[in-house]
Amino acid sequence: MSHSSATAAAPAVASTPCARTGAPTPQLAEAARLLLPHLEQGHRIDAAVLRAAMEASFGASDAAGAW
Repeated sequence: MSHSSATAAAPAVASTPCARTGAPTPQLAEAARLLLPHLEQGHRIDAAVLRAAMEASFGASDAAGAW
């Protein structure tokens, strides 16, 4: 069994392709960067925090189909 660190997982997030087009999603990497300070401070990532990061990164809400 192997364990991966958060730093080892970060490049995989940045290079995760869009399911629709297969293109990389820099918005997803940006959302992760916005969430990182919360995690570094030991805060939980609740739905409101996650939604705010995703909306800021993608420029629209999930209801609008942006993510």
